[in-house]
Amino acid sequence: MQDIPDGESLRLEHGYTNATRKSQGYVEKRYLGPLANERQEAEYLALTRLQGRFPVPEVVAGAQDEGLRIAFVSGVHAQDALSTAGPDGVLGLCGAALALLHSLDPADLGYPCKPGEGRLVHGDFGPQNVLLDHAGTSVAAVIDWEFSRLGNPLEDLAMAEWVIRTHHPELAGHLSSFYRAYGARPDWPARKEAMVRLCHGFRDFCVQWGDPEAVAMWDQRISATEGFRE
Repeated sequence: MQDIPDGESLRLEHGYTNATRKSQGYVEKRYLGPLANERQEAEYLALTRLQGRFPVPEVVAGAQDEGLRIAFVSGVHAQDALSTAGPDGVLGLCGAALALLHSLDPADLGYPCKPGEGRLVHGDFGPQNVLLDHAGTSVAAVIDWEFSRLGNPLEDLAMAEWVIRTHHPELAGHLSSFYRAYGARPDWPARKEAMVRLCHGFRDFCVQWGDPEAVAMWDQRISATEGFRE
């Protein structure tokens, strides 16, 4: 989370769906748009279940009616570090963090689940939601868990690859560092299908929000994603 003055309200860099206010060492996050309560509960559940098992910010106070209070984590967005610290190291850290997340048994984390429901997925994983320490050598925290759920780990892999291909296409050749650190690289047809499906999901979210400009943007992104080549 970028360093901002106490008491200042703004959307943090790389954040798009929420209003955030820093105060006295914590961040107040208020959820906007469709399914706000469900997204808040998903983030609260993930942050409290993952404490001590995975690098996430601490919930300072319990779930609030209008948002969450989350401990401020000082760090550098991995998306910014792609150009300043080198893509291979940054993507390797992201891949290793995601491998750790997917290795955790949701039942051991206290998630009510049935056999075959999948693993805990972040739902919006990528360098834009990974904070590195200021030296750029380790993951300080993974943030923004509002879309987290039990599902297919391929969703997180596809989202991370989509972010690179869409926002940093010149770095697509470095995705091998991400997958090498993760320990697996699904076949291209499965990855591409998952990327297109994720784009449709975000488009549907914007439809629910009633934002025609955002819907048009995602229509363009869907078309671009359908044109991806390995």
